[in-house]
Amino acid sequence: MKKKQNAIFWDYKKVSKLKRLERIALFFPQVGRDKKTVIELYRHLDKLSIPKANKKLIKFYYKLIKEGVLD
Repeated sequence: MKKKQNAIFWDYKKVSKLKRLERIALFFPQVGRDKKTVIELYRHLDKLSIPKANKKLIKFYYKLIKEGVLD
């Protein structure tokens, strides 16, 4: 069996989209800072079981994206 290169821990188990986003959000902003992921995290923020500090960071990044500061 061929191993994946540069696979991260959530690549090994099939999980729902929401659970995958939750895992990313737990490590935000170390992972998931790209525009597409931040928007997805923001859209599902109320459904994610993550610390308040992570939610605030996601909201902050989302605001910067909407203001055009981040690409």
